[in-house]
Amino acid sequence: MTHELLKILHGEVFDNGEVDGFTRDYFMPPVREAKLENFDRTRRDLMPDLLIGLIGRPKARFPRQDWLFVECKPVDADHAVGVHYCDKWLIRFVRGDYAWAMQSATMVSHARAGYTILPKLTEALQPRSNEIPTIGQAQPCVHSKADSVSDAVHVSKHGRPFAYQETKQPAPAITIRHLWLKRPD
Repeated sequence: MTHELLKILHGEVFDNGEVDGFTRDYFMPPVREAKLENFDRTRRDLMPDLLIGLIGRPKARFPRQDWLFVECKPVDADHAVGVHYCDKWLIRFVRGDYAWAMQSATMVSHARAGYTILPKLTEALQPRSNEIPTIGQAQPCVHSKADSVSDAVHVSKHGRPFAYQETKQPAPAITIRHLWLKRPD
């Protein structure tokens, strides 16, 4: 899935100007599986699925962390929303493996028929409130709508239980945008 998304982003969207503003004037080409470290540097060689850099941003304190982070994962009977989407993938943003210096990130999924963000994500997050503190349950983004190929983008917000090593300040909450693409059966 990640490889296909990267091909579409490069070949159809980014290089051909399919989406207004998503051009080399504002964004660096998407990068797949770059090796990064977690917030306290105890885990190295972590590989988020996609990173997209912004052109012309002010110099960040942690330039190697200053990206749009995108995780791409399936949602189906073999990749349950709770056990996989939340416990293996979403948790990476919460515990500071990915996007630890950022306050937002994105998860893109290919979802089989019968798997929609609501109610599946809300039902999976509720019993996981200790591991994945949810400040704001997934709500539809006001700038998005469902169509034949995807659910509307939903936004959730999660507390993060770590403090920055450099400042000892608690990490701010992270906002996650969830895009679930409808996968043909």
